[in-house]
Amino acid sequence: KIDLQQCEDGLLYELSNATGDILENVTLIENLENTKKKAQQINKSMAAAKKTTATIAKNRLTYSPVAERGSLLFFQIDQLAKIDHMYQFSLEAFEVVFNKALKKAKQADTVDERVANIMDSITETIFAFTSRGLFEKHKLIFSTLLCL
Repeated sequence: KIDLQQCEDGLLYELSNATGDILENVTLIENLENTKKKAQQINKSMAAAKKTTATIAKNRLTYSPVAERGSLLFFQIDQLAKIDHMYQFSLEAFEVVFNKALKKAKQADTVDERVANIMDSITETIFAFTSRGLFEKHKLIFSTLLCL
C-alpha cells in the first residue's frame, strides 16, 4: 500500500508540474505505465496475502482445542496450591513438559487425528509430571479435576 501511495503521489506530482501537451510528455507516460504495472502487482500480492491469512486462520482454529486443553491443564495444576502450599508449579516448568508432550505425540494421517493425539499426549504427560509431586491422598483429587 505504501508503494502504491508513493507511485500515486509521484504521478500526481508529474501531472501537476506537466507543461504543454501531457500526451507528448514521455516521462509522464512512462511514470503512468510504471504506476499501472506496480498497482497490478500490488493487487495480486494483496490477494495472495488475504488467501494466506485465511489459510493461517483456518489452521489456527484447527489446533485451538489443543490450546484450550493446555490452558485448562495449567490452571488445574496452578490451583493445586490451594490444596497444599507445597504444590507450586511454574509456567516455565509447564512449558517444558508441554513441549515434550508435543514432541512425544504420535503422528497421524489427518489433522483431526493429530489434534486428538496431541491432546492425549499432553494430558498423559502433564498428569505423570504432576502426579510425581503429589501426596497420595491428593492424587485422586487431581485425577478427578482432569476428568471434569
